[in-house]
Amino acid sequence: MDKQDKPNFLWISNHDSSAWNYGCYGDQYADTPNIDRLAAEGVRYTNAFTAGPICSPSRTGIYTGMHPTTLGTHHHRSAIIRPEGVELLNAMLANAGYACTEPDGDINLYLSKDEPEQYYNAEDFWENRPEDKPFFMYYKLSSSHASVFKLTPEDARNKRSEMLEDEELHDPNEVPVPSFVPDTPLFRERMALFYDALTNVDKQVGEILNELETQGLSDDTIVVFWGDHGAGYPRGKIHAYDDGLRIPLIMRFPQKYRHLSSADPGATVDELVMHMDLCATTLQLAGIPVAEHIQSRSLCGPNRDEAREFVCSARDRLDNNPEMIRTIRTEKYRYIRNFLPHQPYASFYPDGGFFAAVPEEGTPERDFWETSCLPGEQKIHDPDGVFLILSPPVMIKQNGLPEHYRQFQIWQDHKPAEELYDIKKDPEEVHNLADDSAFCDVKDELRQKLFGWMIETRDLGLIDEAEIVARAAQYNGVSYEVGVHCNNLERILETADLARMGEDAKEELANRLSDPASAVRFWAVTGLCSLGVERTMIERLSALLDDPSISVSLAAGDYLVRAGEGALALPAFARALASDILWARIRAGAYLSYRSREELQPMKPLITALEQAMNKPEMFGPEHDSHIETNIYNGMLNGQRDGIGRVWVLERVIRRIELA
Repeated sequence: MDKQDKPNFLWISNHDSSAWNYGCYGDQYADTPNIDRLAAEGVRYTNAFTAGPICSPSRTGIYTGMHPTTLGTHHHRSAIIRPEGVELLNAMLANAGYACTEPDGDINLYLSKDEPEQYYNAEDFWENRPEDKPFFMYYKLSSSHASVFKLTPEDARNKRSEMLEDEELHDPNEVPVPSFVPDTPLFRERMALFYDALTNVDKQVGEILNELETQGLSDDTIVVFWGDHGAGYPRGKIHAYDDGLRIPLIMRFPQKYRHLSSADPGATVDELVMHMDLCATTLQLAGIPVAEHIQSRSLCGPNRDEAREFVCSARDRLDNNPEMIRTIRTEKYRYIRNFLPHQPYASFYPDGGFFAAVPEEGTPERDFWETSCLPGEQKIHDPDGVFLILSPPVMIKQNGLPEHYRQFQIWQDHKPAEELYDIKKDPEEVHNLADDSAFCDVKDELRQKLFGWMIETRDLGLIDEAEIVARAAQYNGVSYEVGVHCNNLERILETADLARMGEDAKEELANRLSDPASAVRFWAVTGLCSLGVERTMIERLSALLDDPSISVSLAAGDYLVRAGEGALALPAFARALASDILWARIRAGAYLSYRSREELQPMKPLITALEQAMNKPEMFGPEHDSHIETNIYNGMLNGQRDGIGRVWVLERVIRRIELA
């Protein structure tokens, strides 16, 4: 393909919006005429899903064409050394003669300071682009980011909907209210602000498309609009439901490239696709060979891949919140496997839960309650706590959520091991069919396919985050190689799944506490913990407090703290807090951050270790040093250490222990 025959590409991404939030996807409350027009002129994918419901793993998947769980980028704002041969889409296009703007900055990979030298500045690209090259232009829009839910109407008007006229603002009285969220003035107000912000995004899209037309480039440019994951309200962003994973995806082909499209203008494509498929699709449309390590598929063009039978996604650590959720989606069903069912959905879970009365101000109980919230004025973290704001405007006052909402799992302090939803009959995914005997065969089949995908893709979520870093040291810090060389992944997964059997699994889990494989021991401890602590297991778990693996010893320590034996666990926590691995220090604090006053009372001797951990500069072993020194995104990594690790976790835990 000659350079003059290669199409240009214009990508427009938007932060934090589910597919159903757009007019072209059926939302009658939305006001998105420019995006709707783009869909009418292009192809709209109705079943497009993201690799994960959090921005950085999701966006890394797009730009590498790889599952984050394979590459090791599945934890939010992690820093991963790329294996040899893995390049970002922009670099692959630039090497093939494309003029490219910089890639997304919110990715979980080191990017050296000299790599962007081959890219153009997006702000003045139209003026400075070379006219003898095809281009790849990327716009990242963010008015609808989840933080809009935290803004007052005045702030949101100034910062997120400044392009709207007053008469274009959405009426809170007309807001669509999901069944699982209390219908309150606060919810309606904040959802209206979100839709205002989405209209702001739409106006920006209109300006971008108008500029493309003004430049005379519309006839040579394939336009792609996509979202990174769902909207920032409960059960959206960060959650493994359709609200968090089903995204808008629209592709518009000009007449000269229409033969490459998967359908005619204005058509919809209902097959299951992933947004990371945009990597292989773009390479193929540009006439560039797709490397063997790329796991995405081509959605159109002469080498269009066969439609998927299912798509799989993952949710792992978000800031302070340890997590491992895997899910599989077919046209009819969504199956979810929660590997840490003893963890609440919410990153910050209020003491006593969402249904308990909030303690009176000025009391020790209220002081302790405050430390279960995100530090800051609004005491919330997007998206789950956003509607539990105590400072004005008040949603729940002092009473907790109404009892009616106890039926919705999102507000509980734990999760079921399995969830199964009939998407056709239950699009909100609130009626869990996992325990319905009529759906046993469906559940078993989907679980088997999900587990098969996890093994095939070498899912690194099966190895604890701190242990991945420790194991990767022998591969020059490359996490991907840990999965490639793990020869017992099937047994690790089998152990991680045992707790699903309930009481019948306890004996086998106890037997595996002495397994020679550290990842098996980790899941044996974690499985027992998820089934509820028992005094009879204290001696067995105490033997693991000095396990060679920090991940195992810390999991055993968490079990003992829950069992009221925190004093025994002090050495395990102190060891993790002294680790050079940032994720071990954060995990130690995170485990404690969810514990009650009574459980934290024996932990006072740990305060010195917590204070030292706050000021520890190291984040990894020496194999990362050269990458950290040359990385252009160090601000995000430092933010995990100094913001999340220090403020959100360690300082908060110190305060909780002091108050306990």
